Amino acid sequence: MSRIVVGIDVSKAKLDVCLLREDGTEQYHQVANSAAGHQQLHRWLRQQTGQAVPVCLEATGIYGDAVACFLHQQGYPVSVVNPAPVKAFAAAMMKRHKTDKSDAQVLAHFRAHSRPTPWQPPSPNQSRLHDLKRLADDLQADRTRVKNRLEGSRAGSPARRYLEDQIAYLDKQLAQVQQEMQQQVEEDDKLDNQSRLLTSIIGIGLVSARQVLAELPDLTRFSSADELVAYAGLCPHQAQSGSQLKRSWLSKQGSAALRKALYFPALTAKQHNPHLRQFAERLSQTKKAKMVVVAAVMRKLLVLIYAILKSGHPYDPHYGFST
Repeated sequence: MSRIVVGIDVSKAKLDVCLLREDGTEQYHQVANSAAGHQQLHRWLRQQTGQAVPVCLEATGIYGDAVACFLHQQGYPVSVVNPAPVKAFAAAMMKRHKTDKSDAQVLAHFRAHSRPTPWQPPSPNQSRLHDLKRLADDLQADRTRVKNRLEGSRAGSPARRYLEDQIAYLDKQLAQVQQEMQQQVEEDDKLDNQSRLLTSIIGIGLVSARQVLAELPDLTRFSSADELVAYAGLCPHQAQSGSQLKRSWLSKQGSAALRKALYFPALTAKQHNPHLRQFAERLSQTKKAKMVVVAAVMRKLLVLIYAILKSGHPYDPHYGFST
């Protein structure tokens, strides 16, 4: 057992906390998932330990962002981990019940027995870009829903005028959000440089570059492109038993939002990027299914993004790229 560690199970309204000591004893605490609750948690942890101890929580979306940022600001080593290995760890512990309290306990033991990569909060500009991108996703989903309803309405229906007005309003808002996202990128030297590097890749335009940057985590978290691929859930999962035929599929145990941001650039690159087109054609010749090929191109595209952003050198279509 390593030093004292803390596991936090996050929900919208509350935080369930398990403090695991070196001798294996556990203490539980619960606070509201609010600014006041975060302050209360900080005071309780200092009373119990007298120091900033390692804290572990799952990457469960927006509900955990605030407490992770707060604890990081207070000097706690924070780890935000993928739920998939935590679930496997819980199975290895033979957990028969799943409650908020037991989830916090599992996270504490997971942190004590592993060394997850330290989490770094995004920069304020990165956070704003991320928020705007998620808003654009929601607006686009709303537009699709209204458009489908408009197409399904009968001619002469009084509802059509209202639906057309909604689409026009959503189009206006989408344009405004996209413009603000571009301004956000241009006003940040790091993001602007990364955008230029990404758009040097054939298949990635300005809109796609903004979407990828909004979902791309800090690359210093990853020691290799394979780790980033796993984060995105684009690594293949294989199954084989005895003489049975081996099957492969995407693990999807990662960021669905990053995979979504890579989908349309991959379709474009598959047709127009010389390296990735050749790669896709070779896979197609082996009778791979269409979506298998697209997923493989997404994976290669992400590896290329990693290499270019890490090196700081733009994409060169004349340079040999292993496919």
